Amino acid sequence: MGKNKSIFTTQEVAELLSCDLTTVIKWVNSGKLNAYKTPGGHRRIEKSELLKFIKKYNLPFPEELKEENRILIVDDDPEFVEIARGYLKEIKDAKIEVASDGFSAGEKVISFKPHLVILDIKLPGLDGFEVCRNIKSDENTSQIKIIAVTAYDSPQDKKKILESGADHYFSKPLERGKFLNTVEKLLS
Repeated sequence: MGKNKSIFTTQEVAELLSCDLTTVIKWVNSGKLNAYKTPGGHRRIEKSELLKFIKKYNLPFPEELKEENRILIVDDDPEFVEIARGYLKEIKDAKIEVASDGFSAGEKVISFKPHLVILDIKLPGLDGFEVCRNIKSDENTSQIKIIAVTAYDSPQDKKKILESGADHYFSKPLERGKFLNTVEKLLS
């Protein structure tokens, strides 16, 4: 019922959250759960509002609403891409796409709509700093989490990429455990 739906009835919300219909109606009437009324007077809840409500009140997340985790790896080193892809296979419901330069990364961000970008700082053409700034400065993509990675680790680059909006930073080679913990934390 949930993955492909964008609008729910109060009855569907009650079933998803394993509660009584009157409870959902009380949440809506008190303003805790945002809903709108159809011309016929029926309440409807948008998926985005339901997800905000579940998160705000720390409710158990219904399996039916879980989506795949879309992850974009942006790196021009095929060896690193394969290593990262191998690690990311441990992430439940991960769908992975790859871009090898900053320009194709921008195209993939729009078409693939990733939840997380693993972004190399040193890229041919448009570098990782600019890609990061572009993602974080656009209101349509600013919520995307970014993990910056580099083989040329320096305090200046780390400071610059975090100032560009990256959510986390790793130097290569990646430490598998720390990397996966960070990925899972950013996706939750």
